[in-house]
Order: sequence, then structure tokens, then C-alpha cells
Amino acid sequence: MQNQFLVGETIYLRPLEPSDAEMLAACNNDPEVRLSFFTHTPTNLHQTADRIRGFYGPGADYLPFAICDRSDDVAFGVTALHRLDLVSRAAVFSICITDPAFRGRGLAYPATQLMMQYAFNVLNLNRVQLHVWTGNAAGLRVYEKAGFQREGTLREAMRHDGKYCDFHVMGMLAMEWKP
Repeated sequence: MQNQFLVGETIYLRPLEPSDAEMLAACNNDPEVRLSFFTHTPTNLHQTADRIRGFYGPGADYLPFAICDRSDDVAFGVTALHRLDLVSRAAVFSICITDPAFRGRGLAYPATQLMMQYAFNVLNLNRVQLHVWTGNAAGLRVYEKAGFQREGTLREAMRHDGKYCDFHVMGMLAMEWKP
């Protein structure tokens, strides 16, 4: 395992490296990923590699990790805590399986579990939340299995493919976390 930070049974999480630029850029560039993330602006590899170099400095409010397969060290996705606020003890969670060969294999759930363990047990957060497109059935299943609760719906929150789409706000509190 290369530079592992959080280790699970089948996967591990490690800090992103500039060589991961292609994988991270896929979150904005891959048409299938954009369907769930609703991104609209392309990202080039040079800009992405430069962004990665600045992620882990003091006071960082964005903590991304590469999701890697333990059997062969292949990085196949990105997960992160956004808007990390250690005073309010809150953050926003995201996950993206960028490699199509790894989608549908049940790997988003253990990655989510590792991130929640890190958020609640290491960073001592009280709340982690996310927004998920109501049409993202696979994401909803993973988040609910992990313990996130639907807290509300943002009606017509974004426009995509010529129509407005709703998003669920989901959250988990430290007292609800069940490893």
C-alpha cells in the first residue's frame, strides 16, 4: 500500500498526489460523473495538478483522499471533506468513483465508512452533511446504509439537461455514528 492514511478491509485512503490529476479531473470531465455531480466547467490536468499541491497546507478546509484498492494499489476514486470547520465541528462530505470499472462493486460504502470514522473519531466533528441529487439512487443507498438521514429537499436547486432538479440534504451527527 502506497502512503496509506486510512485502511479498511478492501480499500485504503491516501492523500492525493499531483500524479492523481487525471483521476481528480474526471470528477469534472467524465460525462457519467458529471451526471451526478452537476459540474459544468472542464478541468485540465495542469490546473488540477497545481490544485493538488495546495490541498494539505495549514488551515485547509478541503481534505481530499484517493480511494485505492488494497489488492493492487489502483486509485479509482476521490472522497473528501469540504468546508471543514473545526470550530463548528462540521463538514460536507463527497465521494466520486471515477474509474467506471470500479462502479457498482460496493466500494463507495467502505470508503464512506472510513471517512466517517475519520470525521467523528479523529477530527472530532459533530456533523457531516451532503447534498445528493434525488435521481442518484445508488448514492442515496450508500448514504442511507452508512447512517446519513434525509433532512430536507432543495427543490429545483440546479438546472441540468434542460430541467430543474431537486437535491436531498442528508446529515449525520456524531451521536448517530455507528462504526
